[in-house]
Amino acid sequence: MTDGLGVTIKQLRLAKGLTQAAVYSGIVSRSFASRFESGHHDISASKLFEVLDNLAVSVDEFRFIHQHYQPSPLDQALSQANRYYEAQNFPALSQWIKSHAKSPRAYDRLVASYMQIKLLSFDRAQFAMTAAVRPAVQHLQQTPMWTLQELKFANVLVPLSMHDEGLTGVTALMTKMVLNCQRYCTPWGDPFRVLGELLAFYGTVFQVLLSGQAFDQARQLRPKLLAIAPAELDWDGRLTQQVWLALWECYFGDWQAGQDTLSEIMAIEKQQRPFLDNNLRSIIQVRTAEAQRYRKR
Repeated sequence: MTDGLGVTIKQLRLAKGLTQAAVYSGIVSRSFASRFESGHHDISASKLFEVLDNLAVSVDEFRFIHQHYQPSPLDQALSQANRYYEAQNFPALSQWIKSHAKSPRAYDRLVASYMQIKLLSFDRAQFAMTAAVRPAVQHLQQTPMWTLQELKFANVLVPLSMHDEGLTGVTALMTKMVLNCQRYCTPWGDPFRVLGELLAFYGTVFQVLLSGQAFDQARQLRPKLLAIAPAELDWDGRLTQQVWLALWECYFGDWQAGQDTLSEIMAIEKQQRPFLDNNLRSIIQVRTAEAQRYRKR
């Protein structure tokens, strides 16, 4: 820990009107607390967590406050790149990737590699490994246990796995994703919203299978989509889940029921300016047209 942490703790404590006894009692001595808050003492991670619990501040929020109410450099990079992607501003995203791909900062290079994969996979089912995408792929493949950031990007591996290993690779990837998500699901719920990431992952798998004409395997995804309880999802997650289930109906089930659901979702989208999700609108348009062609076979 760095010296500045105690100073930030003191600022928070005073802002909340709490005494040192209320925050530090049973954790460290009064003299230690005073030295810590003046920047002259370090503190162990476990004790810092206890102090933050007494302050009712999460670790993530504390880091944000400690950094002068700014997200981490990694989060800033992800936010900017994702903003371009979600707006489908691909020229700006391409320029961002180019300017960060050779950055001296490892997190910049990693995010640039992730975003290159997302850009490449936007309108194609498969693509081959290149130097630009290799850092992100190697990071995900070589990490046995994925944490939250890896879970957010695991879906970029799907088209590559389909290209290199076929359906066997995609199946193994789904198993790894599920196991890693399960670590974050507790009897008290899903505190980090990993089920939303799992849903997005299944959506990517569904699209890759459809684009690869692996229709039997795509048909089998419905139980996995239904297994995620809507109560565990936020609004975006619930909307996305309904989109995937409706598209499944368009391909393999009740066409009219699928169309009715998609029409309701698009009606919500049309009320927003700008649109809530440009990528979702594009997916609905493309997949609906392809589902019509599929059903005419």
